[in-house]
Amino acid sequence: MQDNAPSRNQTVRVVVAFACVYLFWGSAFVAIRYSAQLVHPAFVAGIRYLIAGVLLLAFVRLRGDHLRLGRRDLVRVTGLGLLMFTCNTMLLSYGGKALPAGLTALLISTIPLFIALIETLIGRRFVTSVREWGAVCTGFLGVAMLLRHTLHEGLLPAIVMPAALGLLAAALAWALGSVLLSRMKFEAPTLVCTSWQMLIGGTVDVLIGGAVGGLRSSQWSMAAWGSLIFLAVCGTLIGFTAYSYLLRRVSIGSVATYAYINPLVAVVLGWLLLGEQLSVSQWVGLVIVLGSVAIVVSLPQRQVMKDIEASGT
Repeated sequence: MQDNAPSRNQTVRVVVAFACVYLFWGSAFVAIRYSAQLVHPAFVAGIRYLIAGVLLLAFVRLRGDHLRLGRRDLVRVTGLGLLMFTCNTMLLSYGGKALPAGLTALLISTIPLFIALIETLIGRRFVTSVREWGAVCTGFLGVAMLLRHTLHEGLLPAIVMPAALGLLAAALAWALGSVLLSRMKFEAPTLVCTSWQMLIGGTVDVLIGGAVGGLRSSQWSMAAWGSLIFLAVCGTLIGFTAYSYLLRRVSIGSVATYAYINPLVAVVLGWLLLGEQLSVSQWVGLVIVLGSVAIVVSLPQRQVMKDIEASGT
């Protein structure tokens, strides 16, 4: 009986870690949707990562790591921070304000499809077989069908379509940053680099929010701060920690299931907490897109999975 105890404990930890990744990353889209109604979207993006970056930097300092970055690391970390924590998260916050949480999560779930395309374009030849090309093309066709039916059925006004396209641009920015990150070598520890990426990107987000008048248009209520802290602690730190733990314990193909589970979590929580609903055609589009993503992430030995692993922040 005692011999089985470590195995049972490990199983429990893995289950809890999966629950954290699925629940906290999926619910982050609902929190973004809620907080962006109260606080300027640039602040939703920036404050989240400033809080998370400070806490993570304090943790790595207590662990004994040096916080300084060499010039080469600083240049790379700055570029990645601007790409992944400014371009991506700013567009995500703006899109999350205009669109339902489930639809936002679905559009962001195209990240593996973009990674596959980028890898193919730069010569890694991830997409080679008819099945793989079919999965990628079907995924993007599903997005197009979803947006077309959403407009045609009057479920969303045409004015929010730029926000939807912005979310696809956000997914592309994160995919590009993930591909670049997977190929970069850093002298500083990974968590130190991640902390500085969050701080640099978050600082730029806050500066942009202040420059465009976000302070005057924001409602700094307890509810707003609560949602921002939830995003920083649960959506970023706990989710990232659980994700990193899983990468060391189970196959990356299993971990990557978050790419198509999180949108479903966002849809359910958006319905329960915000009263959001999807039409039949939107459900069809969701199934097509997530099915395509599932096919793309089902090949853990391929380069795209390494890039998804590198983007697990």
